[in-house]
Amino acid sequence: MKVSFARQVKEEVVFNDFDICCQKAILSAIIKVNGTLSLSNQGLLLTIRTENAKIASKVHKMLKEVYHPHIEFLVSRKMKLQKNNVYILKVSKAREILDDLGLMNGLGFHTLPDKKIIQKECCKRAFLAGIFLSGGSVNNPETSNYHLELSVDEEEYALFIQELMNYFHLNAKMTKRRNKYVIYLKSAEKIGDFLRAIGASQSVMNFESTRIDRSMSNTVNRWNNCDIANEVKSMASSNKQLEDISIIEMFMGLDMLDEKTRTVALIRKKYPDYTLNELCNAYQDETGLTISKSGLHHRFKKLSEQAAQLMQMQNE
Repeated sequence: MKVSFARQVKEEVVFNDFDICCQKAILSAIIKVNGTLSLSNQGLLLTIRTENAKIASKVHKMLKEVYHPHIEFLVSRKMKLQKNNVYILKVSKAREILDDLGLMNGLGFHTLPDKKIIQKECCKRAFLAGIFLSGGSVNNPETSNYHLELSVDEEEYALFIQELMNYFHLNAKMTKRRNKYVIYLKSAEKIGDFLRAIGASQSVMNFESTRIDRSMSNTVNRWNNCDIANEVKSMASSNKQLEDISIIEMFMGLDMLDEKTRTVALIRKKYPDYTLNELCNAYQDETGLTISKSGLHHRFKKLSEQAAQLMQMQNE
């Protein structure tokens, strides 16, 4: 089964090493988007869900490294749609963790992250990486349209993420889709910049390489289509010229034409598939004289006018 490009990006990001400050920024984003709070016999319990085993493993590792909680790791299976596995982390010391991350608000989460969590630029990048790991997707660069998006539940949070993305000059836009707020990028260049910002350097290389290959393929196709169109146009012109010559031969004879026009008519009959450039060369080979494309156009126009006059006379 082919792994999606979005999954490749996420699995590249989770293999990166992060300083403690950046780990907190990532955890702040992931807990906010994929975390829930509940009360148990042991007190407040934090539950984090994800459909990616490597993301779950990375969250487990970061929590253990920074806060040393007890974590129960569970796996369940979705019953709808693709029936993917869901990886569940049940985390103790929830209040301590959330207080340190600035997320705790009564028995829920603050809408916006604590400013201290994203104070440094590296932490801003790590926070965006956490948002992408939690609710992000990006189209395969082989597709016809480029699209990267981050999806969250709250409008204020979405506006904050949009502003943070635009701190990196990404020109992010926002829209509402059903009950979600979606921050998105449609420019291939900006998508590459975002992937670079969150530390997916190999994915950026793959993205740019595929994009360039696709762009080159499209360019070649346009060239080919242009060549075919020119060839069709050239054939149509040649057929019209041969038709005019045939009419003149039938009702008047080519000998009645001036020498240069007659020579052009005879060469066209001899080389019915030649382009104008090729006819110019053939004319020089046959006569030892040169003629320009505009000269050929002039002669064929004379042939066309003569053929039209002859047909009009026949119809009167």
